[in-house]
Amino acid sequence: MQIKKFMVCASVLMLVSSASVVGRAADTQGEQAPDTTDKPQLKATTATSNTTKTTNKETKKETKKDKPKYPIVIEGKNLSFSEETGEIFAEGNVVVKQNTDVLLADVIHGNNKTTEVWVDDKATLQQPGSELVGTHTHYNYTTHLGNMQQVKGIVGKEHISGKELEFFPGELIAHDGTMTQCPAIVPDYHISADKIEIWPGEKMIAYNAKMWIKNVVIYSVPKYKKSLKKGEGETAFPRIGYRNSDGAYIIQHLEYPVGNTVSAYTNLAYYSKSGFKPTVGVIDREKSYSINLEQGDFRDDDDNWIKKEPDVKFNLYRKRLGDLPVSYTFDMSYGKWTDAYKTSWHQEENLYFSHDTITLSKGLYLGLGTGIQRIHESYNGSTTNKIKFDTSLMKQWSPKWTTTTEFHYTKNNTSLFNYNTADMAREFDAGFTYKIDKMNTVGFRQSYDLNNNKVYDQDYTWYRNLHCWQATVTYRAKRHQINFDISTTRW
Repeated sequence: MQIKKFMVCASVLMLVSSASVVGRAADTQGEQAPDTTDKPQLKATTATSNTTKTTNKETKKETKKDKPKYPIVIEGKNLSFSEETGEIFAEGNVVVKQNTDVLLADVIHGNNKTTEVWVDDKATLQQPGSELVGTHTHYNYTTHLGNMQQVKGIVGKEHISGKELEFFPGELIAHDGTMTQCPAIVPDYHISADKIEIWPGEKMIAYNAKMWIKNVVIYSVPKYKKSLKKGEGETAFPRIGYRNSDGAYIIQHLEYPVGNTVSAYTNLAYYSKSGFKPTVGVIDREKSYSINLEQGDFRDDDDNWIKKEPDVKFNLYRKRLGDLPVSYTFDMSYGKWTDAYKTSWHQEENLYFSHDTITLSKGLYLGLGTGIQRIHESYNGSTTNKIKFDTSLMKQWSPKWTTTTEFHYTKNNTSLFNYNTADMAREFDAGFTYKIDKMNTVGFRQSYDLNNNKVYDQDYTWYRNLHCWQATVTYRAKRHQINFDISTTRW
């Protein structure tokens, strides 16, 4: 099958204060509260507000550097506030807000001078992309430090729990915790660890980690690291399946951090026909790029095998092109490639531009993209320059029924190696998916070779939802092949 195509792409022609804590307390008669500039906003939601005020105007004010960046607003049925000590008490559907941080509880204690709150009983802390529920909560709105006990909640796509959770700016640490992407009350799989460090949207590191399927530990490692960036991160659980050419297979990814951004990893892969095909590597994941050194046997979707011995790759993460609705990616690699017939030092550079998905009408979406690729081979001294153009049109007719059409063009699609090479210079794809019910979806996809005017591939696929696992069975009619795969669901 051809190089993995971008479903959402772009054409080159188209790619072209800090504030003080404001405080006020309104009494039950609707009188205007006096100016309390360095105090939290207190909003009573019923007529039972009790506000205690002092007249000491000499109270020392906080310095600018100690003030939170955004004002704190406290709402509740019963509120009280001491101007002298800064002590705050609120009960009854209490909501504490500061910018995007929201704390929900029945009763809270706090202090305006230290910008801290305490909750003895159940509390919910909501932040962008996360919602955590626990007890004995302490949180400082200036330093963004705190802790919570007996915690359960969601951070991004991860469901986490822990006996204690510590809050730091941009980081969470769960002690005696668990982590899974399976939302079931009793998850089909999960990771448990003595300590789990989480940088939301970036990465996680688990110490003394155990990998569970139901109630069985399948393996354990002293340290486990996983990327939480969108589209990245290998599953910690095995993937099994079957392909006509390689037979039944099982693949397990293991990763061990050796530094703040550097990890060593291996993919242990066994095929009943092809045998043991492991890969090993070291990757450095920086904020805007990654560098990956890897070695081993690699297979593409067309069952083409090569051996990298080794190969180093630089990958620049997706970036916006100025203020345009366009993003670009760039990568380059160099290494020794070997297949069944030849060996070559392979050098490759790829630059690709993709436009944000264009909404043409309700449920109708257009994707456009273009890129260039340069490949140099030492085997024959050849240099190949490729130009790529991709476009896709998707129509969602209903929540169950979706159709897609795609056109892919590659100038100079021939290469020394078949591995990850476009099969056709001009390719037209069309297909559909239909969701029968919440457990079953069927799909069809046909690839047509426009240069030779013939059908290249016809794939019939059945997707079976196994709760927190996804099974896929594909019959490739033109090749008379059956492929089967089961892996953890990517929610």
